[in-house]
Amino acid sequence: MLSRTVIIGMDEPYVQDMLRKAFERYNCLIEVQEANEGTIVQANDGVLMHWREYESIDWDAVHRSSSVFANAYCFRKGLIRKAQMAFNLKLYTAKHPESILCRGVPETWIFELDDVDYIDEALMECYEVDEGMNANEGVTDPKQRQQFILKPSLTGRGAGIYVFDTKERLLELLEREFESDDDEDEEDEDQVGDEHSYHAVSQIREWVIQRYINRPLLLESHHNRKFHIRVYALAVGDLKVYVYRHMLALFAPRPYSESAGDLDDQQAHLTNTCLQAKNAGFDESKAVSLFWELGLPQEKREHIFDQICKILGETFAAVSSESTSFQTWSNCLEQFGFDFLVDEDCSAYMLEANAYPDFKQTGSNLRFVVEGFMNASVSMAASKFLLADCMNEELQSIATNDFKDLVEVFTHKNARKW
Repeated sequence: MLSRTVIIGMDEPYVQDMLRKAFERYNCLIEVQEANEGTIVQANDGVLMHWREYESIDWDAVHRSSSVFANAYCFRKGLIRKAQMAFNLKLYTAKHPESILCRGVPETWIFELDDVDYIDEALMECYEVDEGMNANEGVTDPKQRQQFILKPSLTGRGAGIYVFDTKERLLELLEREFESDDDEDEEDEDQVGDEHSYHAVSQIREWVIQRYINRPLLLESHHNRKFHIRVYALAVGDLKVYVYRHMLALFAPRPYSESAGDLDDQQAHLTNTCLQAKNAGFDESKAVSLFWELGLPQEKREHIFDQICKILGETFAAVSSESTSFQTWSNCLEQFGFDFLVDEDCSAYMLEANAYPDFKQTGSNLRFVVEGFMNASVSMAASKFLLADCMNEELQSIATNDFKDLVEVFTHKNARKW
């Protein structure tokens, strides 16, 4: 009998445990092995799937064999690197001026700088930002000022993100980053190989600047705190994309209305729960809520979800058309996390995309949301890859139940489903 094996090896126990339990529902046909560090696994004469951290996947085997599968695409920087995605979306919208991406993504500029002394030259490449800051002179109402948000192109989890509305503040922020870079270079001499050094914000010389949405949707039921929506999406093969209907709302700890003009108050402006979890007194129940239970009329929630589906469908149409930075293989699938912000008019905006999303930030109270998405992803892998030729009625019933909350939003060759 053909062997069917999945090797799971995720660094985060929160995810590893969910994966193991999801695959064990198919253990009558699939052998589940947990990877040990350094383990080399070969397909031999059977079917093998790697569900591991990106760096641990045997990409050579995945590329060469039609019986080896993976939980990630090898080339997807065109989606997950902020600057590269901004470039791809700009190309796409130039060709498709009717696209929802023209409205559904904040205006974005790629900002490159080697030294703060050359900030004027760097701003010439994004002159609209410079003009916007100059236009703020004499404007006192924060909502009337043109505000921008600075993000390193490669980092995630809220690292190195700042809001600014004057050139002086931008210069101050950049000087702070470059000074910390000098300090870190000295430390690196004694810590060569530190696994965290690659992710240090100060190592990054490429940023994106986005127009800041300074009129976000605020809910009295959540004390007028700013929030963003975390959306999970599953990309399969070459290429179908599904949005998981159960979305999360992640809230900043402080009311936005009280600090709209205080750009240093990250407790009001940034909504990343991974930043909040480090604070004493962190209350998970106040930081994360179910989107579909927010204090909004049902028609407004459906309107927001409809926009999200359209935006994500167009996003994958855009990045998949640029094969040098996003390549889909038929024997791969991948989970992505997307962050959306909604303004006071209930217009949704996509902020960024993340590979290997930080599922743990969902917490324990809403763990079932991640479990549902994990079950659906595993059932997709089972039905499309591992058990494609032997899904019996009982196993198909498991998969069908898992798929009920997946909404197909894109199919390759622009045959969008939404």
